[in-house]
Amino acid sequence: MKVLKIITLVTVLIATVSITNAQNDKDSTDKEGVISVMKLYKDALQNLTTEGTFELFTEDSKVFESGGVEGSYAHYIEHHLGPELGHFKKFEFSDYEIDAEVER
Repeated sequence: MKVLKIITLVTVLIATVSITNAQNDKDSTDKEGVISVMKLYKDALQNLTTEGTFELFTEDSKVFESGGVEGSYAHYIEHHLGPELGHFKKFEFSDYEIDAEVER
């Protein structure tokens, strides 16, 4: 009976470690995905275009800028970012770093 308890305990521990590692892999994959999307967005802005950026946002996403709600991404492009990009000859991020935190 004691052996059965030990086998059960070891099985539970192995399952717990496996689940935890699987969750960490998922978090890592999600984090890499977020960073990839942000890089695509940054690259588009540095090219002074919004081309290809609409695919980076969900239809119901909201844009927040300087603490205010700018509305949908389409509204933001039409009324804010789109016209603003037209005023730049060059736009470049300096000391660019990105990190992401995935919450469940």
